Amino acid sequence: MTIHLRPASEADLATIVDLSTAAFPPEQDAIVRHLFPGDLHYSENIRNARIARKLVKFGLKGNIIMVAVDDASNCKIVGYAVWEVPVSSSAEDKSGGEEEVRLPPLAQEGMDKAPFIELIRILQEDVREQFGEKGTADVWTLDSLGVHPEHQRKGIGRLLLDWGIKEASKQGRGCYLVATPAGLPLYRSAGFEDVKVLDIFGTPHVSMRKRV
Repeated sequence: MTIHLRPASEADLATIVDLSTAAFPPEQDAIVRHLFPGDLHYSENIRNARIARKLVKFGLKGNIIMVAVDDASNCKIVGYAVWEVPVSSSAEDKSGGEEEVRLPPLAQEGMDKAPFIELIRILQEDVREQFGEKGTADVWTLDSLGVHPEHQRKGIGRLLLDWGIKEASKQGRGCYLVATPAGLPLYRSAGFEDVKVLDIFGTPHVSMRKRV
């Protein structure tokens, strides 16, 4: 299996969403289990909402989506990583300042929005504690990294992670993420340090940083 990385295209977004759905099943992921109880994780409405959100984020200057492609399988996408990256002041000036963006909601009509609100509160509180009011403006933040279950434990996740670390290092910047229990060994092996344990829906997640 020969893997190469490339930037995602708009045409890849539905595939990325489907891969993410497969990579984070509710029985293994506490966040998914609480946000999308029952069969909601696999529903068409949630899939469409995820694609709509990816489409909005895809167009933002501060977001980079990389995909891992298997050359031996007709260039099939087998993994992805979403990075939120610092935007230079010159880029902001050209666009007239920060982008005002409203993402389509993941919570659909009739769903309990309380878990979404609680998750956002926990994550925002950790960012303020780690970085102050400026937030993650000066670091590369790993928003999401997923590998298809059929291709896990083959080094693809590490390849995607190392790409972001290297690019951040070129800018003299560190990296930040919140690890699930499943992802923790990967991030520790790449040099990320545990900062704080976050209780998310009764499951310990770990706030982590890789400093310059």
